[in-house]
Amino acid sequence: EYVNYAHQSGLEVWGMIDNFKEGVDTYEVLSYTSKRENLINQLIAQAIQYGLDGINVDFENLKEAGIPHYLQFLRELTSAAHAQNLVVSVDTPVPQAYTMYYQRGEQARFVDYMIVMAYDEHFAGSEEAGSVSSLPFVQQAVEEMTRVMPADQVICGIPFYTRVWTEKFGQSAITSEVLGMDGAKNYAKENQMTETWDASLGQNVATVETSDARYTIWMEDEQSMEEKLKVIQSADLAGVAEWKLGFECADVWSLISEYIETNS
Repeated sequence: EYVNYAHQSGLEVWGMIDNFKEGVDTYEVLSYTSKRENLINQLIAQAIQYGLDGINVDFENLKEAGIPHYLQFLRELTSAAHAQNLVVSVDTPVPQAYTMYYQRGEQARFVDYMIVMAYDEHFAGSEEAGSVSSLPFVQQAVEEMTRVMPADQVICGIPFYTRVWTEKFGQSAITSEVLGMDGAKNYAKENQMTETWDASLGQNVATVETSDARYTIWMEDEQSMEEKLKVIQSADLAGVAEWKLGFECADVWSLISEYIETNS
């Protein structure tokens, strides 16, 4: 029903497969020809059954030893998918020194698109408070990706969420909580936080202090979205992706449409 509704609205649907389930060994699955073949056959069959237009692969936290098997999986999947006129896209973290072994340029030789996840710059386990997706972080993602593959194969993923960070005075540990775009606005208003535009980060930073703690939000709002979209547009990328639906504010879609050409 979802696919039919999307198609009636002029939208394509790419089904996502991930490796997030506990107890599933990605290396074990991908390192055997028979297991790769079994997985690919199931994916293609599901795509045909449900009328999907593509398959999106979101395999994360891959180890260097498993990359040759991952590349082979993508080669085999893309060959099978293209035979059925299916698009293949791959999600990848922002290229940094410790993930260069992903061989993104090699992946781009056979997959159709690579979606760089330009968020989680600071995350739940971070030792310091900071932005989920600052403008320099997004710029780095775009620059590194387009250095190893054509811009028309790169889709930049941006966040519809942020974090409110709590730093208790006298304690070194910090904590954070995820908020959607409207949630962050409401939190800042309810707690009378002061917002200041930080041009270097491309974000409004909201702060407030109580007797025992400092609370900070690097806001994801229309202003921060527009700064990111300017980078994506100027680099002439294939498009923009967002994580995730339900976290956005209503006005963001019209803003995205201003910067990203859509074909319906």
